[in-house]
Amino acid sequence: MMNIEDYKAKISKKTCNAKELAEIIGISEAKARQLMRIQGFPVLRIGRNKRVLLSCLDKWLEEHIGEVL
Repeated sequence: MMNIEDYKAKISKKTCNAKELAEIIGISEAKARQLMRIQGFPVLRIGRNKRVLLSCLDKWLEEHIGEVL
């Protein structure tokens, strides 16, 4: 789990990859990759690379509180 200073540094970026997403929300990298495949998850595809839009991540998470993903 990352501390608040590391989190603030991460969200100062516009996007993150699956490994960084896993660190930010405290899940495994495999689960982060599963989330990134969910329809409507805030992912930007650049060629074969997938990047999570951090500006949309909190809203998406809040909209899915209580769901089993």
